[in-house]
Amino acid sequence: MAQSGTMAQTARTGEESEVLDKGEGGTLSLSARVAPDYADSGRSRVALMPGLEYRWASGWFASTERGVGYNFAKGAALQYGLGLGADMGRQASGTLSGMGDVDARMEYAAFVQYALERDVQLSSSLRYGSGNDRQGLVVDVGAAYSTDLAPRWKLGIGVGASWANAPYMQTYFGVSDTQSSQAGFAVYTPGAGLRDLTSNLTLGYALAPGLTLAGGLAASTLLGDARNSPIVQSSNRVSASLSLRYAF
Repeated sequence: MAQSGTMAQTARTGEESEVLDKGEGGTLSLSARVAPDYADSGRSRVALMPGLEYRWASGWFASTERGVGYNFAKGAALQYGLGLGADMGRQASGTLSGMGDVDARMEYAAFVQYALERDVQLSSSLRYGSGNDRQGLVVDVGAAYSTDLAPRWKLGIGVGASWANAPYMQTYFGVSDTQSSQAGFAVYTPGAGLRDLTSNLTLGYALAPGLTLAGGLAASTLLGDARNSPIVQSSNRVSASLSLRYAF
């Protein structure tokens, strides 16, 4: 339902986190993703998404997914910083007709990432500014593990959780009096709390030095007031992706 561009999203695999662990360099990617919508479990969205990400040795980075920001840490284990990302909002179409669009908004963000060891990483981020009132706040936490299965094969596993404040929950899962009269849903006022749990599995194959083809599966389940929203038809979602990634 909500789509965000952030610096540290939950359930990230080790492969996707590498950009914050290296010196100057970047990645180009092209990904195809198929995922159903919580509000319309019978409709799947197919998206083809190009990506570009680059980190400078000074600590600055820019990404089509994570926005722009600065990493203050110079060590390999602990990474932390600030930046600007974007929440892409929501269009009121299909079963959400009458709910009104949620405009795309700039988000202020902070992130912390820590490598327990070479193959295990913990990550967290805080994002503020989403929703039409610009008061939405989301806190993401996650853990990722990656390992080499063979000389060219790499496996990544991620788990995570997201907490959201009341303005965010009202924007994406609540139903006001006006929305109720227009869309037919019962009036609903959710509170702050855990929004969802997520997990993913990624298998990558090195086609050539720096060039990786990866397939992934991701699963998420809504929790608490998000799960109980009248606009949610299915609280569980499984998505699949295929991506080509070039590191330089």
